[in-house]
Amino acid sequence: MFKPALNITDQIADYLAELIIFGDIASGARIQEIRLAKALGVSRGSVREALLILERRHLITVVPRRGAHVNDLSLADMVEILEIVAALELRWYRELLRCPDRAGILREAACALSGLEEAAKAGDVRQSLRFRRDYYALMLKPASRYTEALFESVLPSSQRILHALMREADVDQYDLARYYRALHGALEAEDPTRLEELTGAFSKRATGLAAKVHLGRQYSGDAAMASRWPDGQICDSGLTRGVVV
Repeated sequence: MFKPALNITDQIADYLAELIIFGDIASGARIQEIRLAKALGVSRGSVREALLILERRHLITVVPRRGAHVNDLSLADMVEILEIVAALELRWYRELLRCPDRAGILREAACALSGLEEAAKAGDVRQSLRFRRDYYALMLKPASRYTEALFESVLPSSQRILHALMREADVDQYDLARYYRALHGALEAEDPTRLEELTGAFSKRATGLAAKVHLGRQYSGDAAMASRWPDGQICDSGLTRGVVV
């Protein structure tokens, strides 16, 4: 299943991460090391190392002698992750504005951005999020190793949150693509004020939608649920609502 020329541990970790991000492995599910190693045709040692990577990415918790289970995401968790991602994004976008090779990086990243837009038009949620990941990977080039390491540790959980927003809050995928296109334009225009406006508004909007998802899960089947949502805050589904992009 995996290519031996590549790092097998990273391949297993990436494979499992996608299953968790896209909900194929549910919150709270136990991941059994022996069964997984047998199913994938790899050693238990490789699976064990991959699980440690997933724990560092905050997707699972490994308990000695009890195995690993997929982390639940509380509303507080989702809000914190979204705020951290926004802060890290803004920090490295500012670094990128000072990077001598900024134009080259933006040209290269534009390919992933185009892919994100095409995936959105096709209604392919998974591909949209994969291109979002690729876009960040290309844009992170000028970031310090500390910023990069921090971002890589929270990106999988932010992907997981966005997948939930698209699936459970009826978020338009193209809305996400519009946000990244607007960010790209602000970087090309060397406009730090616009970057701060966009990242802040996106984070605030996504946080509101996370609250909507949380309430939807909590009051599933309750016909009166909509009345619990404050008007003008989390009742609609546009990620870029209120931000001119």
